[in-house]
Amino acid sequence: MPKNTKGGKKAKSQKNSNVPNKNRDIPVPEEGDDSHVAIITKVQGDGRYLCQIIDENGIQPKIYPVNLSSGTKFKYAKNIIVGIGTYVLIAIREFQKDKGDIIFVYRDSEVNYLVENSFITIKNTENENEEIQFSDDIDIDFNTV
Repeated sequence: MPKNTKGGKKAKSQKNSNVPNKNRDIPVPEEGDDSHVAIITKVQGDGRYLCQIIDENGIQPKIYPVNLSSGTKFKYAKNIIVGIGTYVLIAIREFQKDKGDIIFVYRDSEVNYLVENSFITIKNTENENEEIQFSDDIDIDFNTV
C-alpha cells in the first residue's frame, strides 16, 4: 500500500482554516427604501423578533415585529446569533407598515462604524462622571440625640 503524502482525513478538512476573515460591505440605512437600524428587544422564536428603531435622535418608542428569513441568514454569515441587544438593519414592509424584515445583522465593529459616521446615536445610561450637587438649604444638627 502506498504512503499517503497528501495528508489524512483531518488534514484535508483543515486545509482552509488559516484564511483571513473577509471584510464585508456594511450597508447603511437609506431613506428611499424605508430601511432603519434597530435593536432587538425580545426574541419570540422561529426567526421572529421585536425591535425598536434607532436613528440620530435616539431610540424610537414604537416596537416593530420583524422576521429573519433563512435566505438572509445564510447570505451574510452562517450560524449568526441574533439575541437581545443585537443591532440589525430592518426594512419596513410597504404593504404592512407595522411589520418589517431583517436585512442585515451588524457586528460590534460595524456598530462603531455607524456611530462614528452619525447614522445612529447611542446614549450611555451610566453616568459615572457626573458630579452630585447637594442643596445648601438643609440644616442638619448632629448634636441632638
